[in-house]
Amino acid sequence: KTIRTMNEINENAASVYLAQHYGEIQEEITELSSKRNFAGIFQAIVNHINLLLSKGQIEKIGVRIKFIGWLHKRGNEYVRYIIENLFVRSFEGMKRRCTAEQWIYVYQLIPNNLKHVYQFQHTNYLIQKTSL
Repeated sequence: KTIRTMNEINENAASVYLAQHYGEIQEEITELSSKRNFAGIFQAIVNHINLLLSKGQIEKIGVRIKFIGWLHKRGNEYVRYIIENLFVRSFEGMKRRCTAEQWIYVYQLIPNNLKHVYQFQHTNYLIQKTSL
């Protein structure tokens, strides 16, 4: 584990970055931020990415995922927790909605830090599933 400094991005700063980066849902993010609903912001982002997927706008999804990877690296413990437990967990559903070719493309765009979380979650899921 790396030693984290005091200049980590908290959920308030992260909300501002997200509102700037997700222009299409900026108003929703700003409203959720005003209610201090950081988890809700990530649910809105997951919904937005699923909408982009349904429209076949795969390139936009890659840009969005890379930004979340950047935020995960720089976020405080709570920001990383929400990203791991809401955003990264949504990858499995995204994978189901993608064609094989789309998923291969999207997966290549996922930053390594998020890929490691996804692979860890997926491995644990498979272990739990086989032990039932």
